[in-house]
Amino acid sequence: MKIKFKKKYVIVSILLVFVLIVASSMLSGGQNSYDGNTSKVKLGSIQDTLEETGTVFSKRVNIFYSDTSQRVKVVNVSVGDKVNKGDIILTYENNYDLEIEKANKQIEAVTATYNETVKGADFQEISNMKLNISTLENNLNFARNNFEKTKVLYENNAVSEVEYKEAENNVIAFENQLLEAKNNYDLMMKGVSSNVKKQYEAQIEEIMVQIKILEQSIEKASIKAEFDGIITEMNVHQGGMTQTGVPVVEIQDENNLGIYVEVLAEDAVKTVNGMPFIANFDDESRELKVNRIYPKAEASVSELGVEQKRVRIEADLVDDMKMKIGAEIDVVIILEEKENVLLVDRDAIYEKNQKEFVTVIDNDKEVEKEVTTGLKNDDYAEITSGLSENEVVLIEY
Repeated sequence: MKIKFKKKYVIVSILLVFVLIVASSMLSGGQNSYDGNTSKVKLGSIQDTLEETGTVFSKRVNIFYSDTSQRVKVVNVSVGDKVNKGDIILTYENNYDLEIEKANKQIEAVTATYNETVKGADFQEISNMKLNISTLENNLNFARNNFEKTKVLYENNAVSEVEYKEAENNVIAFENQLLEAKNNYDLMMKGVSSNVKKQYEAQIEEIMVQIKILEQSIEKASIKAEFDGIITEMNVHQGGMTQTGVPVVEIQDENNLGIYVEVLAEDAVKTVNGMPFIANFDDESRELKVNRIYPKAEASVSELGVEQKRVRIEADLVDDMKMKIGAEIDVVIILEEKENVLLVDRDAIYEKNQKEFVTVIDNDKEVEKEVTTGLKNDDYAEITSGLSENEVVLIEY
């Protein structure tokens, strides 16, 4: 009886072990034989992104060229120096001051002749008024041109509203001053013989045209900063000669910066203004927005020597992001994002007969299922039909 009892005990034990093995296999979903090659379908978020290296640039850049070869008389700055609007960067050699002095002497001579010929109005005062009117006309033209430039920059967010209003007010101020000067001139000229007036006015105006040309030449004989900025390039030295077509000096606004990337043309068509533009720098990420997408693709050569068509895309830096012009940072543009969708490992999907399939592990068996996908990135694909959450798929087939 004892021997029979022991045999029954052994048989029961063997059966118990077998049941435990089967149960363990069932609980594990049959994945042990596919260890490291399977993945579960899960709910999650997915993004379609572009990843590129971005470059920091200034949105306000002035590059000055010389129309002719000229000798530099004085250089007041060096590369890296900060300048304020209106500062003289450098001056070319010239004798325009002497030419203007000569022209003024000619006006004095005409004035003396006039005073001997005409009695009545003080021709010196008349000459001064004419000179003042000419100067105001010149200033008004300059103010108008400056306002037009500022308006374009303002519409492109390159200058502040304060600078725009300042340029507009300058035009109005010069218009009012010119109107007042012309009214005063008309009052003074009453009673002067029209024939005599025209004769001497013609001489004065001819000389004033010469003075205006000389004054414009003086403006070209020096380079002035048009905004607060920093000298980023200087290709001349004091006493040296400029070269036609070669930049003389470059000024950039280091407080008005952006980041640009150049993406493949086929990727650029998927981008729109306002998309998230993630800048990764100094171990942190900042979300900016796409502000500008250039309308034209430019040819460029990749590191592998392949010619590509790329489009420039820009985002504006915010004030507290202190970065150096020309610095490179990693950039991610989020083209599309979906949350709480079914996701499967991208490597689990394969194509056959122009359809997409995955291999599902079902009770230790491989079952092929056709799927419909949506958004994809390098790691995952959105599943819109064909799979359910927690199904196990092969990620290497």
